[in-house]
Amino acid sequence: MIVTLMKHGKDGRLLYYTIHDRQQSLTSPHALTTLFRTGSGRERERHYDFETLSRMDAMIRSLLSRRIRDGYRLLYSWSRDANWGEAPGSAEARAASPIGLLSKANAALDARRASG
Repeated sequence: MIVTLMKHGKDGRLLYYTIHDRQQSLTSPHALTTLFRTGSGRERERHYDFETLSRMDAMIRSLLSRRIRDGYRLLYSWSRDANWGEAPGSAEARAASPIGLLSKANAALDARRASG
């Protein structure tokens, strides 16, 4: 899985934030890496290790929701899992609400901006 978000900074430069699980860890079964970059500058990297997939998933959700609240927008996402962008739940629930986590977070942010 890889997700890249972007936004325009106060000084007009582009800010990029990437989350991916492609980098493995020697000390734990699951790992997550975040990268932050301003414009074409040097990236700053942070690596997280997790014993369970559910803890890693909770961290991904927390990081994405925080960044989206801060004004970041989805630039790119990819996953080996075909259901990555789908709503959680049964096939009927997914059919009724086909948008995924990122789309829901962006829609909530748009609704807040429109009402406020």
